Amino acid sequence: MLELRGATYRHPIRRPTRLRPWARAPGPGIRGIDLSIEGGIILGLVGPNGAGKTTLLQVLASLLPLESGRVILRDAQTDLQRRAAIGYMPERVTWAGPGTPRQVMARLCAMRGLDSEGTRMLELVGLTKRSNDDLSTLSQGMKQRLSLAATLLGEPRVLLLDEPLNGLDPVAQGAFRNLLRQLADRGVAVIVSSHSLADLERLADEVVLMHRGRIVASGPLTEIERGLGLRARLDVAGLGEMPDDFGEEVEVESIAVLQGEDWAARLHLNEGEWTAERRAALQSDLQMTRLSPVPAELEAVISAATGLAIEDAGFTIFSDSEVSEDD
Repeated sequence: MLELRGATYRHPIRRPTRLRPWARAPGPGIRGIDLSIEGGIILGLVGPNGAGKTTLLQVLASLLPLESGRVILRDAQTDLQRRAAIGYMPERVTWAGPGTPRQVMARLCAMRGLDSEGTRMLELVGLTKRSNDDLSTLSQGMKQRLSLAATLLGEPRVLLLDEPLNGLDPVAQGAFRNLLRQLADRGVAVIVSSHSLADLERLADEVVLMHRGRIVASGPLTEIERGLGLRARLDVAGLGEMPDDFGEEVEVESIAVLQGEDWAARLHLNEGEWTAERRAALQSDLQMTRLSPVPAELEAVISAATGLAIEDAGFTIFSDSEVSEDD
């Protein structure tokens, strides 16, 4: 459906000299990105702030020109055709000024020559009851829903969503995940960026891990973690006495006990996955109140993928040598 080949774009940054105070040089961005996504797949784009996720989405949306490489969208030959087939939702849209969600959508439909899609999209994202409210009364979560409704206009074949879960409460996040799954089931290719692995764990079919403008790992999240030597983790809690032993392959770490629990622990599995059979075996003799897999922290995954110390894994600013090496 959508493919990048050797895509490079670097944001120009000021690099003044005594004789050229206005001089600029290529700075952070993305470099040599190869990426493909098929229809019906939800791809999670994850990395620390500044890793290049937003730049990559804007390149895919034809909002930034490539220095080198290609963007290929099936059945689209020009930037204009690609833009018509792609829906891009920025991280934050400032919906301000006079007007209501219904009026916003009506204006957008008129600008794009669409019929009465606005009302249907507002209904799809759960804004029907707030469609005639003033924009100033909408919470950040409601504004995120309005941004999503605008992104869905024209029924795009590809959705690019930048940190779309920001500002949504847990219930709204669940509804949002269900909506994206329904769109993927219709054949839409969905790319969702986030700086949180936990946000993507229940949403994405596959994950692309970015760091310093490059892809450092890709695939299903559990495969990435195991391939990097990170152990599967499971949070468990229950009533009564905590078992003395969870098995030879399990390392036990104490964690905080929540209300209504007598004990709690994080179980690190030395090899393999916490499969349904393994989890069922734990529950067979215990009164469990909690049984939830725990994804690795982003810093730990980046550290394992790049060889950086974990305290440096979030650093994303290029050094001078990195900025100038391709000049």
